[in-house]
Amino acid sequence: MFDAGCEVRLWEEDGELVGFAWLEKPDGVVMQVHPRLRGSGPLEREMLEWGARQTRAVYGEQQEDELWTRVTEDEPRLAALLAELSFEPDPDHALMMSRDLHAPIPGSILPDGWTVREVGGEEEWEARVEIHREVWHPSRVTLEAYRRLRAAPLYNGRLDLVAVAPDGSFGSYCICWYDPGSHTGLFEPVGTRATYRGLGLGKSVMHEGLRRLRDLGAHTASVVAFHDNEAARNLYQSVGFETVNTERLFGKKL
Repeated sequence: MFDAGCEVRLWEEDGELVGFAWLEKPDGVVMQVHPRLRGSGPLEREMLEWGARQTRAVYGEQQEDELWTRVTEDEPRLAALLAELSFEPDPDHALMMSRDLHAPIPGSILPDGWTVREVGGEEEWEARVEIHREVWHPSRVTLEAYRRLRAAPLYNGRLDLVAVAPDGSFGSYCICWYDPGSHTGLFEPVGTRATYRGLGLGKSVMHEGLRRLRDLGAHTASVVAFHDNEAARNLYQSVGFETVNTERLFGKKL
C-alpha cells in the first residue's frame, strides 16, 4: 500500500512549493523541481539524500543499496550534477512521445463483431485485471489494486478503455489520464493480449482514447515507450505520436 506520508516529500520556499519527490520501489526517487531552480543543485542534493534514507527506511531488505533517479535529455545541468555525485547513466532509455490532438484522428477499422468502449460495472473488473496481468506478466496488480486505481483523483472511467470480442472477452486495453490544468493527456498503460496482436486492436483503443481526450479539452497527448520495444514504438507512431525527448536512469551504489 502506497503511504504518501513516507514516500512523498515537499520542498517549500517562503510558502511556495518549489519541488517534490517520491519513491519508486525498491530503490528509486523521482524528482520534480521548479523550472527556475532545476539543475542548480541544492534541491536535487536534498532530494537524493532523502531518497537514499527513505528507500532503506520504507523498503528495508527489498532495497538493494543502490539509488536511481530519472533524467531527461533536455536536462544537461542535472545530468552533470549527477555525474559529479558519482551517478552513472544506464544504457537503456525511454522514449517520451507526443501527439498534437488538433491533427485529424482517423477512424478505426475493427475485426467483425469487435467494439471499443469503457470498462463496465464491477462485474467486468476482474476481467480487466486479468488482461493487465497477462500482458504484463509477472504483475503484482490485483482486483483490490484496481479498485484503488479507480478511486484515484484524476481517474475517469470513460478513459478506461477496452477492445471487446464478440464473446465479451477483452483483447486490448488502455487507460488515458487527463490533466485539466495543462489540457494534456497521458496513455498509461496500453496493452494487447498476445493472441490478438496484429488485428489493429491496440490502434483502435488508442484512437478512441485520443478522441475522448480531445473532447475533454486536451490539446496534446503523451505516451512513453522503452527504446528497444519495437512493437510499442511502431504502435504509437502509427497513431501519430512522435519522439520529443528521452529519459534515462542514473544510479549509483550507496
